[in-house]
Amino acid sequence: MGVLKLLGDWLEDSGWKNALIQANIATSGAADSFIRASHVTKTRHAHQVTAATLQTLLKQAYSQDCTQDDGSITQPDDEVFEEWCTQQAKASVHFDYWLKTLSLEVILLVYIRSLREGNFELYVQSLTQVMPWMFALDHTHYSRWLSVHIRDLMDLIDKHPEVLAKFKSGKFVVHKTSNKFSAIAIDQCHEQNNAVIKGPGGAIGLTGNPGALRRWMVAGPEISRITTEFEEHAIRGYGGTPNIGNLHHDQAPKVQAAFMKEVRALITVFQEMGNRFLENTQDLLVLVTRDIMGNPVAETVRKVECLDEEKYTKFVGERLELCTKPVTDTHPKNKLPLFSRPQTKMQSKQQMQLAAVKSDCSLFSRLYISCQSRDGDLNKFFSQENQAAPPALSTGGRLRLGVKADLLHCLTSDKTNHKRTFG
Repeated sequence: MGVLKLLGDWLEDSGWKNALIQANIATSGAADSFIRASHVTKTRHAHQVTAATLQTLLKQAYSQDCTQDDGSITQPDDEVFEEWCTQQAKASVHFDYWLKTLSLEVILLVYIRSLREGNFELYVQSLTQVMPWMFALDHTHYSRWLSVHIRDLMDLIDKHPEVLAKFKSGKFVVHKTSNKFSAIAIDQCHEQNNAVIKGPGGAIGLTGNPGALRRWMVAGPEISRITTEFEEHAIRGYGGTPNIGNLHHDQAPKVQAAFMKEVRALITVFQEMGNRFLENTQDLLVLVTRDIMGNPVAETVRKVECLDEEKYTKFVGERLELCTKPVTDTHPKNKLPLFSRPQTKMQSKQQMQLAAVKSDCSLFSRLYISCQSRDGDLNKFFSQENQAAPPALSTGGRLRLGVKADLLHCLTSDKTNHKRTFG
């Protein structure tokens, strides 16, 4: 969930949502939910399609750029390909943005794979890779407590080697079935068990009785097991065959065909807008509208990896290794400019007043000329105001709303004058 929200912050207002809508992968409302990650499964599927699309476009750009003079295409080599990606990212900030987007989505997929396969080393590696991004994009709670979680996992080899051995054998996840690639996290298993044993009213009424609450907690997993066995027998009774020992349900031919159809549709949309990895420009563009973002957003794309590594290393050193600061102590936010939150120039109060006066003068001159050309009544014209609120009571054209603390100045001055008069 945290990584999905992280990707939502990174991709918001970049045009990714509009591309999914044009490819008929999602409706407008569903695409909005991908940004907020309100539906985990659908959001994950959208990022799977996007990752496959970006990887295909990246390979196409590499093949097109590395085509020899005689028309033959050089064979892709991992080292050469990595070097080419690094050079292109330095030359084009647009290339760099979508390359980092692909990298983030691959980290998400690696994390999901570590859970599904029960691969503990891959699990720790994926968490370590995504951890700096939490600091860079100001996900405060994840950045704080996920650092502690990673630290605890790394300390298992010294403090609890027997627990580490169990985790490496796949015991840090739950295998509810014998199907391949189907293990789930422990907290997700708890949620599924609670959904099975809870009634329409949930656990209301149990929290006030400790004995009833303990019996409910102990009997919960057993009730869930009995319910699951009953459902499997019911499926067999109606002629169904349970999917035991088979591949993952996403590997079914129909699901694979639907996935490839969505990938081809999204590739077509991206190619109509122009391959993102063939943009040789220092400008950062919105995917659909081709609007140019400001330099602060482009600088964020350039420095985000260096910044997140520095903050993560500093946090671990101060609060987990040296313990000079408590873990719960606040750390400042970066507030980096992104597509969804570009940096705006803050005007001073004097500049706002000057802009308001210029606007009033321009409006007054236009209205005065139109009134004379239409033989209007000038007395009525001069009796009107240019703005809804008087200039003395407004700021930037909006009525200034005071607070109760403003009365203290009046009361303090009246009290001082009263003492001077009768003192």
